[in-house]
Amino acid sequence: MSGEIFWKVLGLTFLVSAASHADELDGLITLAYSNSPTLQAAREGTRQAEAAHDATAEFFDPHTTATAGRMSGNNTPPILPAPLGLPEADTYGASAAVEVPFRPGVYAGVGVAEQYQANPANGLNSGYRTVVGAQIRIPLLQDRGFSLWKQNQSRMKELQVAAEAHQMEARQAVRHAVEQAYFAYLVEIANAATSWSATDRSEQLLKEAEELVRLKVVPEYQLAPARLELALRREEFCTANQAIDTARLRLVQVIGTTPITQLTTNYAALTDQAAGLELSETLASIPSFTTRGAMREIDALAEAAAAESRSLDDQLRPDLGLSLSSTWATENVTSPTSDAGLTGGEESSTAAVLVWTRPWSQTGAHARLRESQAREAQLAEFRRELQNQLTADLSAAHREFSGARERFKQITIAVEQARKTLDAEAERFRLGEGRSRNVLDAQNDLTKAYRSRNAIVASLLHGYSDFMFAAGYQIDQVQATEVPTPGGKHHGHQ
Repeated sequence: MSGEIFWKVLGLTFLVSAASHADELDGLITLAYSNSPTLQAAREGTRQAEAAHDATAEFFDPHTTATAGRMSGNNTPPILPAPLGLPEADTYGASAAVEVPFRPGVYAGVGVAEQYQANPANGLNSGYRTVVGAQIRIPLLQDRGFSLWKQNQSRMKELQVAAEAHQMEARQAVRHAVEQAYFAYLVEIANAATSWSATDRSEQLLKEAEELVRLKVVPEYQLAPARLELALRREEFCTANQAIDTARLRLVQVIGTTPITQLTTNYAALTDQAAGLELSETLASIPSFTTRGAMREIDALAEAAAAESRSLDDQLRPDLGLSLSSTWATENVTSPTSDAGLTGGEESSTAAVLVWTRPWSQTGAHARLRESQAREAQLAEFRRELQNQLTADLSAAHREFSGARERFKQITIAVEQARKTLDAEAERFRLGEGRSRNVLDAQNDLTKAYRSRNAIVASLLHGYSDFMFAAGYQIDQVQATEVPTPGGKHHGHQ
């Protein structure tokens, strides 16, 4: 069975490309960056956090208040002022006011009211009254210098940073998933090639056995083991085909879409490049994981929790504010705009008031502060857990890679010796000095060696990918060998 027939039987058509392995994997990773639902969801989370942070700017928006109505009595509850524009009994009025916060911590406002006094006090005639005023409020304890807004803005900024870090982690996870799925797909291609080679060798052995039986060189019972072996290899080949289909489906799953260009199948070049992989010892001793998105996310969440705790702690302080105000008023019996009926002339006044408020019980405020402080402690433990996990992942991946490199040296020797043994047993069989079973055993040994080599190549690739993922892909910051990717034309048998 030729290589061309093999791929037709496999049911796959692949475009042979001159692009390198790295180019193909880079293309698949780029495709995943654009189509992965996981990464798209993380991007939307970042947009949400950006919008929430932008919303903190509404604190400086002017606040407008308007009132209209009638007051039928002069008495109002202590401390609580009457609505602007309704100062006394039998008064109809309407008013409007606007207040704007200004840095470093001042609320400035202006207001105007127009009133109609139906039955003014002291026997005066009914008439209109216009009041214009301005006020400045300055928080002196709680929210001094807009501290509550500043802490909230800081918290929302850190939550935005956390969302961006989560997107970074999602991007790294998608890259790692594509690498792992791609390498798994390539290993299945190599396993299928191994199965096909074993099937081809079994077919050739059966043909030789049939010819030797016909020439009376070997007895006819020598055919049974060869036929058995061929049936087993064909069954194995079907299983390998199914594994390729499954691996390709998993690759499409992590990418988020089906690649437009067809994948190449150069497993032989993949083996050569995997043998040349090396890991930087600098990366193996990384003390922190600042390039991992997950670590940055936890750090940002911890800063957000700290900002929340500062805000809650500030809210435990009494609310003391200084209010400075000035008003100007004039009365007219005919209309607000006429000078003919001016009765009271112009009046002006100023006021300076200190306002102090404090809740009798701060049970809720203290409980919320304890909750926030507990969240800070929880995030600190999460960070320590993640640090331990990444350290273990890095060490395990390094050990897997290093062990696979040593195993690869040994399996290379084993493959070469298995080839020589098979050639020797095949020659003895053709001379009538051996049995078909001896040749089949030698073929199985060679097939087993090839499969072991495929598994070791997979360990090299997966270990390298796991190591770089755990390190946060610091490949651009330290000297390291680039992860190889498959490409080129399929050639040779295993």
